[in-house]
Amino acid sequence: VIQAAPAQATCYTSSSSTVDEQAEVARRRGLSLVVITDHSNSAGSMDCETLDVEDCPNQGPEFPAREEAAAASGSGLQVAVGVEISPVESLETTSVPTGHVGCIPRPGDPFAGVDLAITDRPTGSVPGGLGVEWCQAAGGLAVVNHPFSIAGWIAYDWSSDAYDALEVFNGGGRFDANDAQGVDAWLCDLASGRETIAVGGSDTHRASTETPPPELLDQALGFPTTWVWAASDDRDVILAALEAGQVVVGDPRSSLDVVVRDLEEAAGPGETLRTGEDWVEVEIDVQVPVSQMLLQVIEVREEDCVTDPRWTSGKAPEYTPSLLDEVALEAGEPTSVALSVSTPTTLVVRAWPSGAPGLLGDGVILAGAIQVVAEE
Repeated sequence: VIQAAPAQATCYTSSSSTVDEQAEVARRRGLSLVVITDHSNSAGSMDCETLDVEDCPNQGPEFPAREEAAAASGSGLQVAVGVEISPVESLETTSVPTGHVGCIPRPGDPFAGVDLAITDRPTGSVPGGLGVEWCQAAGGLAVVNHPFSIAGWIAYDWSSDAYDALEVFNGGGRFDANDAQGVDAWLCDLASGRETIAVGGSDTHRASTETPPPELLDQALGFPTTWVWAASDDRDVILAALEAGQVVVGDPRSSLDVVVRDLEEAAGPGETLRTGEDWVEVEIDVQVPVSQMLLQVIEVREEDCVTDPRWTSGKAPEYTPSLLDEVALEAGEPTSVALSVSTPTTLVVRAWPSGAPGLLGDGVILAGAIQVVAEE
């Protein structure tokens, strides 16, 4: 298992820490990859006399930390550079969101030579979906960051469904109710047949913050962590596994291993098992650091996305999971579960609060969907 933590932090605009400082902390916390995603216009488009977005030119380029990231890579850690595309409605009126889109590099070096400034101004005229479009045109993996938020101006406007991934766990409030809404949106995407990737991002701006984050909006590098199933800690191998959705996302103090088997083959998160068997075996190992948590094995069904008003009103969907199994978890106690499920099926396994998620929640962890396809 290789750990990857998309992080938002450089010494340019959105962070008080340098790339080297972030890399030092990432090594101490056992991360193999950190993706620096500074806000668009990161070379300083807000650096003008009035500090008004309508007066400040978009200066670009959008990937200023590439040299620093390359220099900080090595000794078990790779540092990559993306960008968080950040269109705004207004600095004064924050009631109409457009969203933040994380643009993560795919394998290779898609952003080499990309020196164009992202179009995210003028105020109020750029939908979030244009950020998705720009990212994919540049060769990146488009992630809708914190799709729901009490801070309306950073929530996504659902102007496009062409994104590649949803951030289902943002470090701003540890795991909170808005993250839970993101999980429901991801499950609704899966229920509709989309292969949306689940990711977690620490959204940290300060390398010095201890983990777990001590308070609201005091994000810590690596909280949450996105683990990927990768054969090595090579940068492109990790990014390829992320692109394939072979992920487990969660509180770094939790652990979750899931495998589905028939008589001959096996599949893990983000993979597909093709089988001629009527039943397959699911094996799960999980541990969480807190009490009042449940292990849930969910069969993803289209009808379980009860309502999905994202595309008309921007509101969060309602997803009622069909549970194949549910087990109470004890804090710090390793738990193993095995069960048989009928085919075909799509499974999501997660450790989930027994009550409604609130602020500063701990222990949540979930695995990318495993598809089981019946073959003659």
